[in-house]
Amino acid sequence: MFSPEISFWIMLAVSLGFAGWFGWRHGKHYALGAGMAASLLAGTWFDIIVMGTQINVTMATAIVLLVVYCTHSWREIFRFLGPLDYLIGALTIWHVIVDTYYGEQPLAVAAQAYGQWMLPYAAGRYAFLHRDSLLKLAPVFSIIGAVISLLCIAEAWTGINLWETAFSPRDELVTFTGQLRYGIAYRACGPTRHAIFLSNVLLTMVPFAILMTQREIAWIPGLGKWNRWIGSILLTVLLLGVASSLSRGPIVTLILTGGLALAWHYRPAAWGLSMVVIVLAGLVASNWDGFLRLLESDANEHKRAAVLVVDDQQVVYTGTRNRLVNLQVYMPILIEGGPLGYGTISSTGFPPANLPGLPTDPKVRKRLGIVDNAFLNNGLRFGWVGLVLFSGLFIATAITAFQLSRRASTYFFPLDQRYFIAAATLALAFLFEIATVFWSYDYALWIIFGFGLLSGLASSLKRPNFCD
Repeated sequence: MFSPEISFWIMLAVSLGFAGWFGWRHGKHYALGAGMAASLLAGTWFDIIVMGTQINVTMATAIVLLVVYCTHSWREIFRFLGPLDYLIGALTIWHVIVDTYYGEQPLAVAAQAYGQWMLPYAAGRYAFLHRDSLLKLAPVFSIIGAVISLLCIAEAWTGINLWETAFSPRDELVTFTGQLRYGIAYRACGPTRHAIFLSNVLLTMVPFAILMTQREIAWIPGLGKWNRWIGSILLTVLLLGVASSLSRGPIVTLILTGGLALAWHYRPAAWGLSMVVIVLAGLVASNWDGFLRLLESDANEHKRAAVLVVDDQQVVYTGTRNRLVNLQVYMPILIEGGPLGYGTISSTGFPPANLPGLPTDPKVRKRLGIVDNAFLNNGLRFGWVGLVLFSGLFIATAITAFQLSRRASTYFFPLDQRYFIAAATLALAFLFEIATVFWSYDYALWIIFGFGLLSGLASSLKRPNFCD
């Protein structure tokens, strides 16, 4: 058993070593993406403290490899910027403005804002700035995602987390116990701090596996005819990995992503799916309490149920209903926060310690401490302006991916449009999913990495002579 610090250095060496080998084998421009993919194998709690900031393996990998990238391709850093670049830049700057306004030290805030937003975005952008990046790196991300999925499937079956057993126990930053759920299996969390975070990370790997379902491409030359099936196998394993968390939100996100993709490919199907959504919405609205009880079918959730008094009203509180009670309590506070919000310090904690208008009863405050809504998390921190910028990233990503899909077979030959359709519909589906889960860096890093990835591919279309 190792300490988190020793685990950090071991896995950082693995990530950088793999990046170096891959860059030597396939080209220096692919080392950044390969190293980031390898860092997925590290537990998110494998970290060191630098100037009061936790740095995990993925962050350190991005920092080191971005420095290396800038030494050989610095001329390309600020060329051919697009809407996503301006949005992420605006959100980073707004983060600095808000927290500085509330009294934090500007340089420290700038470093924090860069690490939270720009670092993962830049890693994605410059890892996929070349037209062959998807062709070279999709197998790496897919295979590593599938390996993690297999280990998580084993965890769901046995209740044993390999990362905790072989390296270091998780920290207490997030409360999670891998309990048996629905009497089926244990909730797997893999190299993340929570089962939902695991599913969200694996969801970001799904488009890579979908891309590899193109059977005419020799993704791994040594496999020969097996290349026809490798994508389907990896995709199946990844989907099972998502399901191994036994988390409802990510599974619904998969279904929604598939439905949106079907509607995009076959316009008549869009009408049929719209009718299904309308009918389901009507059924849910007509029996809302029954719908909630269906979601609360886990016996352990019923055991933890409680009656809380919120705004002089009695409400039934469970893990599922927490999302609704959060809206009831925190939405008025967000609105009162105005364009600037309340800043990072006042919005941090479980519950956030310095927000006005929270219930005074300590037990109620503790029950409502986890704000399971990424929009509330960022809206409370950065106000209305920050919330618009944050939401706009998902919309701009979907638009960018849809635009790239129309030209994919020409500009990214021999690839077709399937990766871009999957990425676009997943970005839209994430708008629903993150409204039910805390915005944690465990998975947020990889969502932001995906934003940068699509920005890099879009930028590559404007670089007709940038081939090496």
